[in-house]
Amino acid sequence: MKPQDVRLHHVDTSKGEWGIFVQSVVDSQGGQNFFLTMILEQNIDDEHIRTRKLGMQVSATELVSPSGRSGILNQIRTWIETTDGDGFLDSIAQSQ
Repeated sequence: MKPQDVRLHHVDTSKGEWGIFVQSVVDSQGGQNFFLTMILEQNIDDEHIRTRKLGMQVSATELVSPSGRSGILNQIRTWIETTDGDGFLDSIAQSQ
């Protein structure tokens, strides 16, 4: 899977809208899971952009289904709203 194939583009949060730019997708466990690295961007004004880096482990089935992607976006939204700076999310551990 290539970064442009990941259908995560933006997320609306209580802190405003954030663009999601997938930088890399690494296959793990024989294609059952993926490790994503993303840059999240938010326009502050015409001259300033806020950026954050997020690594995330997701299951392949979650990533390819609309309901799974919705769940991933909800986790990203919660992470943005409750943390500052860069970080990592393990979607697989959260869903178990």
